[in-house]
Amino acid sequence: MGQNLNAMCYLQEQTSYPEDYTARFGYKVHDKGSRFYLTFDAILQSFGVMNRNRRMYEASNIMDKIDNDEYIQTMLRQNSWMGELDHPSPEFATQELSMNRIANPDPKHTSHYIRSPRLVGNLLEAHIQTDSSNENGMNLAIKIVDGKIYPCFSARVLGELQNRSGKPIVNVRKLITYDSVLYPSHQEAVGKITQPMTESIDAIEKETNSKILFLKELAEMAANNSKETEWLCESFGLGIEDVIGLTSTGNSVVIQENKNIYIQPLSDKNIRAKTKKTLVDWFNR
Repeated sequence: MGQNLNAMCYLQEQTSYPEDYTARFGYKVHDKGSRFYLTFDAILQSFGVMNRNRRMYEASNIMDKIDNDEYIQTMLRQNSWMGELDHPSPEFATQELSMNRIANPDPKHTSHYIRSPRLVGNLLEAHIQTDSSNENGMNLAIKIVDGKIYPCFSARVLGELQNRSGKPIVNVRKLITYDSVLYPSHQEAVGKITQPMTESIDAIEKETNSKILFLKELAEMAANNSKETEWLCESFGLGIEDVIGLTSTGNSVVIQENKNIYIQPLSDKNIRAKTKKTLVDWFNR
């Protein structure tokens, strides 16, 4: 015991996992045991307005590529139109990307699938599903669920810049995909979600009706079997010795770094079930 809980912390605890996310944050978590994926609606691009790169795109040009490109239409029918985590880039300074690499999303780097693209006013909207089959897709999903990022998107195209009546218009010859990026050239190109709050521990305990339990041995057992906890610890340079407890629901482990406290959800339903059962056994001794 004796832990200092007066520090600011990041807490993302759910009392009814994962259904709370659908109602509260605008995305749905699909639990697959050892992995999960998210679905949500997003804006991919805006038309007829200057973007952050001082360029404009035309809706008729992009929609023509979506509607009439055999590859895109085939991928949409198969639910397989994929985007990557960031645009492809050389691994070292002297490397040049091949046209094949630029023009074809690499399944090893994909982070999401694009479904049902549609024009709404001057915005291209779509339904997004994160890719749970690789680290890129899980990285994206975990960062969204952990409240670290808003999902943003950027077009990958082959085309040319034209001056039309003094306006810099991109004439797209081939639309490849929409990749996930941190800072989109179109400021509107963001997922239609809200994010969990970052507050003091007292305020969040009141919100979630969940207390922190300092059961280090049980928490370490859960953390050792949790892939997303491993990734969180790697990201912040933490170790298993920094795991200090669990939330009272058994849904998350608690990690302390100096005065910072992190609450990491356990997305694997088998680990959650085992943790909750052990908690019940503990309190019924």
